[in-house]
Amino acid sequence: MGSIDWSELFKHRQSISKRYPTIWTLPIRPRYSNVLLSTNISPVTMLEVGAGDRSLKEKINKRWNNCKYFSFDIDKNRDHDFYSLESVQGEYDLVCMFEMIEHITPDIALEVLQKCFSVMKPGASLMITTPNTFYPPAYLRDATHITPWCYDELGGIVRLAGFEINQIFRLYKESILKQLFRRYIGYPLFRLVQIDYAKQIMLVASKPLS
Repeated sequence: MGSIDWSELFKHRQSISKRYPTIWTLPIRPRYSNVLLSTNISPVTMLEVGAGDRSLKEKINKRWNNCKYFSFDIDKNRDHDFYSLESVQGEYDLVCMFEMIEHITPDIALEVLQKCFSVMKPGASLMITTPNTFYPPAYLRDATHITPWCYDELGGIVRLAGFEINQIFRLYKESILKQLFRRYIGYPLFRLVQIDYAKQIMLVASKPLS
């Protein structure tokens, strides 16, 4: 697990680039929670990878009060269900990995994704967010960030792990005035300098049914 076939990764990345030729072809959603909570899935069990303070559990319970939440994080100063990748077990309908994958190297990312794949039920959903590389401050402001994941690279490695890509979004939420300026008035300038105003990207994938 975790050994990257770079030629295969390149092929998967190219397939994502064909589907989304530029960052501007990714649809916009306000927040990850808008995507997560508007989905038509009804998870019975979910796993959060890189769970931090487990604050996602509250959102999950409000939307799906019968969903059993499990967390994995290496931080032993907080209460989690799993503290190592090897210890993760169970079967999950939903796996979330929010603002985590940029903190690990590509080979470890593949290992984590393959582990997630192995504990997910057929048809289960995977959701990932990471800083948008076309909005540099989102990635550069944190010294603990290790790998910048462009949207096609992220889609490529998720496909390499065996998943099907359902959708990739840009996440952007600000005041109405700022949205109007950036999305309409300032848009040509952003396109010209290849800098986006959306701070994050979000990928939604699923484990094949067979």
